[in-house]
Amino acid sequence: MAGQRPKRADTVGAKGTFDGGRASGVSVRGRPCQLVVCRGCCCGRKKKRPGVDHQGQLARLSALRDHEGRDIPVRVSTCLGICFKANVVVVQPSSEGRARGGRPVWLGDFLEDRLVDDLDDWIFDGGPGISPLPEALQQHLTSKDAEKPKKKSGKKPKKEKKPRKEKGEKGAARGKAESVKREKKSKKDKRKKAKDGKAGERA
Repeated sequence: MAGQRPKRADTVGAKGTFDGGRASGVSVRGRPCQLVVCRGCCCGRKKKRPGVDHQGQLARLSALRDHEGRDIPVRVSTCLGICFKANVVVVQPSSEGRARGGRPVWLGDFLEDRLVDDLDDWIFDGGPGISPLPEALQQHLTSKDAEKPKKKSGKKPKKEKKPRKEKGEKGAARGKAESVKREKKSKKDKRKKAKDGKAGERA
């Protein structure tokens, strides 16, 4: 980009609290873009997102400025509702951007340092309604109505049940079995009689 980008000092106060990016330099053209950064039960928590400097990320976001040198106000929210997308950042358009049709843009899984740089470039170029969303941030695009993906079930698929036999088929099968049984019994009885007859002749 041509020219040197204006920067502002770290916004961490003496007590270690953020000033929320006070918009003391709002120009006659309206307010600049604004950020809503989630820091609640999941966002900003090492337990939920380990390996991320959450405090450092918030400090960097609170130090952003636009192309007019205006501070970008940052409001910290206790929860934005889509905890499974932690960390969540919402970019609200500037007055000019909203007049051009810009609407709040929700970004999820906002964890890597490079994303702050991409966001910085986008806001410097105008943000929602003025500049198209960079490709790197498009991958993190979400919404307040985003639904948590369902977990894949580890259960084994149920075996298909064998089709039940009709009543007629059952009766026919049962009748056949009984017929075979009677035939076997008849043969057995004949053999027994034959043996008994031979024994009588010998006697």
